[in-house]
Amino acid sequence: MDTRISRRGFVRGVVSGAAAVTVLGKPVLAMAGAAAPKPTDKAIWPFYVFDNGLRTVPTIEGKIKLLKDLGYVGIEYHLNHKGLPGMLEALDRHGLTLNAVYAVPFVEDPPDPGLPESVKRMKGRATRIELAIRSRTFKKPSDPAGDQKGADLLKHVSDLCADTGPVVSVYPHTGFWTEKVEDGVRLARRIGRSNVGTNFNLVHWHWVKQSRPLGQVLKEAAPHLMSVTINNGTTKGRKISPLDEGDYDLVGFMKLLKKVGYTGQVGLQCWSVKGASEVHLARSIERWREIVKEALAQR
Repeated sequence: MDTRISRRGFVRGVVSGAAAVTVLGKPVLAMAGAAAPKPTDKAIWPFYVFDNGLRTVPTIEGKIKLLKDLGYVGIEYHLNHKGLPGMLEALDRHGLTLNAVYAVPFVEDPPDPGLPESVKRMKGRATRIELAIRSRTFKKPSDPAGDQKGADLLKHVSDLCADTGPVVSVYPHTGFWTEKVEDGVRLARRIGRSNVGTNFNLVHWHWVKQSRPLGQVLKEAAPHLMSVTINNGTTKGRKISPLDEGDYDLVGFMKLLKKVGYTGQVGLQCWSVKGASEVHLARSIERWREIVKEALAQR
């Protein structure tokens, strides 16, 4: 059995519900031969939650149980090396996925000494290491002068992950050196490794001045795209809202994703959403199901 994980295999395996197998006693996904789903398949766009949406739930067990009860497929976890084993155990108990771990390194810093052990814990899992990359030297976001250092960082993490997972993706974040999805695309092309790609982050796309149409940006990013993150909000402000509150054209956005052939994971950003997690996450997934239905409707 071939369990190597590339960007394409990662997306296909997660989305298509590839057969579960057991490696070293832990469930993983068989990536080889997993057919890419058609846009009408119910399994496309599996929907997970950032852990910042679970602030009012005090325990890991409670967080994961809530996600399962509401119908989310898993979680994005702000990387904590000490907390990772407990998170993985809870996810395995409830049959959910660690969709990603999130970190914010500086390109100038030495490699994270805790990362090799955490990567070993995630081996064989269909998950990602998301890197929102900052810089003390390259003050201007998206400055290509930092590409060599950025590439070196990504290659180091890529080497740790090798071909059994997790995979590595660049996370666009307003004000960071990797501020735009184009930065992740540029770095992925430079490196040319199948386990390195990029994310698209809808709120940060709204918050950064853009020079090209969204459809063009998504089409260019599609060959390297490992995850898309969404939320609702106000186009004339910096508010992050549940999916049922705000003026983002989320149906139109998902139709664009369908048009460029993206069928992979979609994550829910909840950074500044207030209120009980049980309430706003329930509202968002209810609206999400409506959005998907509308986006996939044949018209």
